[in-house]
Amino acid sequence: MREIKYIILVFVLGIFVSCDDDYLTENNPNGTSIQNFWKNLDDTDIGLAAAYNSLLNEDILTLIDDSYRSDMGWPGWGRPIPSAKGASLSIYDKAYTNSFDFVEAKWNACYTGIFRANQVIGALNKLKNNGSILEESEEAWTIQMGQARFIRGLLHFYLHTIYNNGKIIINDRIPLTSDDLAPNISRADAVLELLANLNIPLSSSQEVITFFREDLKYAFDNLPAVYENPSQDLGRATKGAAATILGTSHLYQEEYTLAMNYFDDLINNGAYGYELVDDMSLMFTTKGEFNKESIFELNYNSTFNQDVSIWSDAVLSNQYARTTVDSRGAMLPVWIIDKYKNDPLDTSDPRNSYDNSNSSSGTSLRPLSLRASTMVAIVEDDITPYYVNATTAERIKLAWNGWGYGYYKKYTNHDIFEGGEKFNPDPRGERSSAKNVVLNRLAEVYLMQAECMIKTGDIPGALKQINTVRHRWALELLGPADNTWSSATFNEEIYTSESLMEQLMYVEKPLELSFEGNSTRWTDLRRWGVLKENFKRLSESTYYAVNYTYKKLNGTTASKASSSILSENPGSGNGRRIINYEYDDAYNNYNSDLHDYLPIPASEVMRNSSINQ
Repeated sequence: MREIKYIILVFVLGIFVSCDDDYLTENNPNGTSIQNFWKNLDDTDIGLAAAYNSLLNEDILTLIDDSYRSDMGWPGWGRPIPSAKGASLSIYDKAYTNSFDFVEAKWNACYTGIFRANQVIGALNKLKNNGSILEESEEAWTIQMGQARFIRGLLHFYLHTIYNNGKIIINDRIPLTSDDLAPNISRADAVLELLANLNIPLSSSQEVITFFREDLKYAFDNLPAVYENPSQDLGRATKGAAATILGTSHLYQEEYTLAMNYFDDLINNGAYGYELVDDMSLMFTTKGEFNKESIFELNYNSTFNQDVSIWSDAVLSNQYARTTVDSRGAMLPVWIIDKYKNDPLDTSDPRNSYDNSNSSSGTSLRPLSLRASTMVAIVEDDITPYYVNATTAERIKLAWNGWGYGYYKKYTNHDIFEGGEKFNPDPRGERSSAKNVVLNRLAEVYLMQAECMIKTGDIPGALKQINTVRHRWALELLGPADNTWSSATFNEEIYTSESLMEQLMYVEKPLELSFEGNSTRWTDLRRWGVLKENFKRLSESTYYAVNYTYKKLNGTTASKASSSILSENPGSGNGRRIINYEYDDAYNNYNSDLHDYLPIPASEVMRNSSINQ
């Protein structure tokens, strides 16, 4: 967005000082003018592809930086003092400002996507107004408009959620061409009119909410639940995607009844075809891309444009695989390792047993839950293959003073590359990954519905939503026995609204949705009002790393020093390392006024004369 603005500004100033009176009607004879490009729905579909591709820009999600900012990531190599300096450590320690690349890049990437969506919206409106859309094309026109408005609404929702207490720029202005200016307009007036499209003032939080909900509601009303040719339209926005964001926006505003209507529709309306996946080979794997649980998913690909640098915003691959393994960023903080390790299994569920010839019964209980094995790589998981030809325990690099204690698996190619990411066949190297990124999935909807039910006093209903997700993972279920799962094991606890909300905040949502979404964890902690409390709790926690002996895939045993995390003091010896330093600076530096929302970027403040904060 910044580059686009500067290009337009230079162009405007150039025509102001050097062009003759015919400058508004002359076209470049060597190029295709904007007004001549949008001739039909094929052209606008190309524009839609560009708008979708803008969502692939990693600066929109900033997954790595947001893991540091919340409680989901340890910033790079080195313990107890991370070697990651500069921006990464500043984000972790809450010492960033409005001039940080993290703050500016996210803003610019979102508005670039909005700019592209606005191009399509404007072109579609012109085709309709000039009579180019025949009756038989009305449905196709409407579906394209629904997608463009979904993208524009989604990105305004992201910006509203993340920046400046929701007071951001509403950009619904269609990029101007010479045809849009009045005949015989003076140079000075042309400059002012074009600059008005650059210098847009901030809108109130409520104005922004009204705006993006209108876009999302149009998408909800006009997009199909399933496309006629779903295999050809993978990654396109659907009615379900719009319902998810609308419901989320109502949840964020504590409008629980309205949110529940959308969530109930997503969970119970069979027209969408959504289901929780219980085949673990389809969760966060290449084989499982666009599975039945996925609602909106970013479709990456590494087979196209291999001449494009992996550092380019236009590249269709992502770098998340390389930046979530070995000594790179977003390593697991120890608190979440402990939570994954100690999430109790349903011991009556046969999925939690595996064949073990060394056991007297011939079987043993899994060392970790299916959820933990699917989502993270930690040393105790010595029965799950990791990068195909080794177990997790023997493959991962662990060191108490370096690589740390565990990694996220969601965006790695652990299921297809034997030996690790370095065996990626892409000529651009291991930083180029085709692994998709799921933005929204049905499990999140279940947990958001559970929160709505907790807040409206329906504890049995909330337990059923949470337990539906837990049962998929063969985890012990919460609360008293429920005939819905007659053979399952329940913990028989009696939950209040407060205690079940604690379970949702510190167990269910972080373990199910770790390292997912657009600032989801930070937004949850902020809107729950527990950011300071959470950083305090984590800064005061003490964990211990001890030696761990594990079994290799070939049956032999080995050990890794100071690699297994415990929350109880094991006493001296056994390679014990004390971990009591995580989130100390985050707690000391956190300031609600400064950090709850990201600030308007410094570059936007400097270049936009209409901003008055």
